[in-house]
Amino acid sequence: MSSTVKSFRQIIGIPPSSASTSDSTLIIIDAQNEYATGLLAVEQVAETRTVISKLLEKYRQDGNGKNIVHVVHEVPAGAPVFTPATTLAQEFEELTPKPSEKVITKNSPSSFAKTDLHDYLQGLGQVGRKIVLVGYMAHICVSTTARAGSELGYDVLVVRDAVGDRNIPGVDAETVVSVVLSELADGFATIVSGSEISS
Repeated sequence: MSSTVKSFRQIIGIPPSSASTSDSTLIIIDAQNEYATGLLAVEQVAETRTVISKLLEKYRQDGNGKNIVHVVHEVPAGAPVFTPATTLAQEFEELTPKPSEKVITKNSPSSFAKTDLHDYLQGLGQVGRKIVLVGYMAHICVSTTARAGSELGYDVLVVRDAVGDRNIPGVDAETVVSVVLSELADGFATIVSGSEISS
């Protein structure tokens, strides 16, 4: 494909964004054991969860925790995925929230749907206007949250090496993630690597 092809965002004049731990809010989406050992286990989870953990520590070192949000997916009792009262529903141990960090539970793909995320971010002021998304799955909850955030006027960044997905019927996980990130970059978000989030 020609390198001269422009994204929709480029065509309408939206410049790429950047983020630091002091001017943005980290949103960790569904980084739960379901995606490590459950029926929805994602590919390369060890690699992505390491990047998520490092980013979390970077935000913790540089702030008071208010600009860190943990989003956890909840389902009804007995569900085959994220099963309540089991380890599958728990966030990765290394990401255990500290008291100053916001925890949001959701039951739909968007972290904004029927939650207080929007109100919480608005309450943070300037640091809440730019959101850095990490977590799972790229094609469902990460993508839906990014699109919803963009529609609400947030400056959205997605960390490419801190999101993951599983193989789905007809498409392998690597391709799923690649296409999702390309779609988001075209119309909704800036795609960065974890190392590009500065202190």
